[in-house]
Amino acid sequence: MGEAVTDEVPTTLPAFARQFSTDQACAAYLFALRYPDGYACPECDSRKAWKVDDLYQMICENRRRVTVTSGTIMHRTKQPLTLWFYAAYLVSTLTPGISALQFQKQLGIKRYETAFQMLHKLRSGLVDPDREPLKGEVEVDEAYVGGVEEGRPGRGAVDKALVVVAVEIVRWEETNKDGKVVERVRAGRARMTVIEHADSATLVPWVQKNVEPGALVMTDGSASYNPLASLGYELRKIFASHKGVKTGEYLPMVGLITSNLKRWIMGTHKGAVRKFHLQAYLNEFTFRFNRRFWRGPAFIRILTLATEAEDWPEYETLYGVEDKAEGAWRHPNPRPPITDAAALAIVRSLMELSSPELRAWMRANLAAVVGVLKAGMDAAGERR
Repeated sequence: MGEAVTDEVPTTLPAFARQFSTDQACAAYLFALRYPDGYACPECDSRKAWKVDDLYQMICENRRRVTVTSGTIMHRTKQPLTLWFYAAYLVSTLTPGISALQFQKQLGIKRYETAFQMLHKLRSGLVDPDREPLKGEVEVDEAYVGGVEEGRPGRGAVDKALVVVAVEIVRWEETNKDGKVVERVRAGRARMTVIEHADSATLVPWVQKNVEPGALVMTDGSASYNPLASLGYELRKIFASHKGVKTGEYLPMVGLITSNLKRWIMGTHKGAVRKFHLQAYLNEFTFRFNRRFWRGPAFIRILTLATEAEDWPEYETLYGVEDKAEGAWRHPNPRPPITDAAALAIVRSLMELSSPELRAWMRANLAAVVGVLKAGMDAAGERR
């Protein structure tokens, strides 16, 4: 049993309202999306099954009963499917996204907490585990994201969240109205992650996870990125100043995207994004930015990720994040395990900054030093 997902993807709100006007229409679409090759019971893999109701509750020959939302972020939901579809459509297609408060008001939801949880459940599935790493030319830099703190600019803003940002640079040539061939540049895909420290042990594994080896990685003058040069990357430093004099050089795409991110947080969310929830909002911003030219497919993708998510926050776990209570929800922000090559490159960079005596000792105990560094960083990642 299976029904094909329609090729018609709503690109306007009226079209969306017509296509998904009832829970039955949403259930049929979700069923076809989950089982494109026909229904197979997720518990016993039986393909002989019957539809129990119009919301595509199925019962197989072994009498196992499964709903169309089983095993998804909508599992055992008390909210209508039309409401979930509106949430997915608004999050994936509105350029500024939508806040929980606006979602509550526009859709007539009784409680703010319900709207807040629904949007966070959607955000929990917005990181595609099979996404491709960034390629070609990539700008990488860190930025502090958060409210204004008087007297604590830049890296001194201890209450702000430190975020590492990477952006692909896309270049192409076109002929202008004067017949001249000119080069055009725009931002490609982006990645954003909340980090604790802007050190080599954090940034090098993060670049390895998110940027393809062989890419040209452009960073500021920070020495934290130096090990990348010995890990298969072409490293180019962009110095904003030299000996106290501004060079006029900078990382334009990272600056642009970081600026857009901060305006989005201050505009759509009125600056009310808390540090312990920030990664969820970064996931949403990145998802929508990377699909800004494909609004219809973005809606299909967010539904697909919602059905494939393996973990999502419940009410109690979501509201336990702030207190870091036992069993509290942790937003998808996996710290990449440090590799042998990355650890070795970091240790060698540290050796260059060490005294001759310490350098000799580290060289004599290189394997042990690398092992201690890896164990320490992996343990730090587990504690987060």
